[in-house]
Amino acid sequence: MTRHRGAKRGFTLIELMIGMALGLFLIAVMGTIYVGSKGTFQSQEATSRLQENGRYAMDTIAADLRMSGFRGCLGAVRATTFTNTLNTPTAVLYNYAQPTWGSRYTGAGWSPALTAPLSGLSLTTDGDILVIRRPKGSGWSLIAEMADANGAMTVSSTSTLSQGDLLMVADCGGAAVLQATNATPGTAGLIQHVVGAPGVSPGVSTTNLGRVFLHDASVWRMQTVAYYLAPSLRRPGQVSLWSSVEPTYGGSAQTELVTGVERMAVSYGVDTNADFAADRFRSADQVADWAEVVSARVELLLVGSEGAVTSTAQPVVFNGQTLTPTDKRMRTVMSLAASLRNAVP
Repeated sequence: MTRHRGAKRGFTLIELMIGMALGLFLIAVMGTIYVGSKGTFQSQEATSRLQENGRYAMDTIAADLRMSGFRGCLGAVRATTFTNTLNTPTAVLYNYAQPTWGSRYTGAGWSPALTAPLSGLSLTTDGDILVIRRPKGSGWSLIAEMADANGAMTVSSTSTLSQGDLLMVADCGGAAVLQATNATPGTAGLIQHVVGAPGVSPGVSTTNLGRVFLHDASVWRMQTVAYYLAPSLRRPGQVSLWSSVEPTYGGSAQTELVTGVERMAVSYGVDTNADFAADRFRSADQVADWAEVVSARVELLLVGSEGAVTSTAQPVVFNGQTLTPTDKRMRTVMSLAASLRNAVP
């Protein structure tokens, strides 16, 4: 048969197979690039999220640690005159003589032992408990001298103080913790601290503040903050870093700060020779005298929410131990060391 000049020809079977092979090759190459790029993006995103969460957690804890034991213009905690007039002044919520406190689960239980309200929290045993006692917000200056050490204090009537507020009054010579017992200390500008006043808890055991405070004194609200690990409400199945505060002063009692914190370890710098420098670091169950604590070291193990981000199990070193989880999630360890600047000169 004679082919006519100009007739159109189709692809032969061999040409078609070659074209399909080349196409499949290109698709495979592009797919590999896409999968690799997607994995890199997920890994970078998980790492960025972990670092962001870790920085937020560390900044929050560090700020509270540095304000723990605040007593105005006074010097080191151990070198000052301090009076706590509250009932149960050694209870975990009201022991403002101690800037910080903590507890660790040792396998046999929490050490030191937990009391209410900490014992009622939904704690996980893979994290220590860190308790910090510090002021809340700015203070108010006294605008009149106290009549005597048992008298009321006068501040501006524009303050936002309320009945039941836990307060500290301090000058450069001493400090005292008390509770506002009158109904309108803010609008009245008068802070009373009367024994047996109804409607306040824990109340005060004495009206004597230990000294007469003058115009150079200021008053601050006081608050106790506990950091701990508990199951997440945002992402069931994960563990989060939480804070519990008392009094709340209108805020939340318990707050889920950072999701995906698997472990928390806190060690405390203890000054054993009274030179205001840490001689050794000890865990909470090893601290014999909390008045000797001058610094703290906090370590967090954070885990990403996405599963199988890494191709192999990633070992991490946490609190001196090597851990190798098998879920292939992204993990990172972050730590901070903070001086309790109100515990040193």
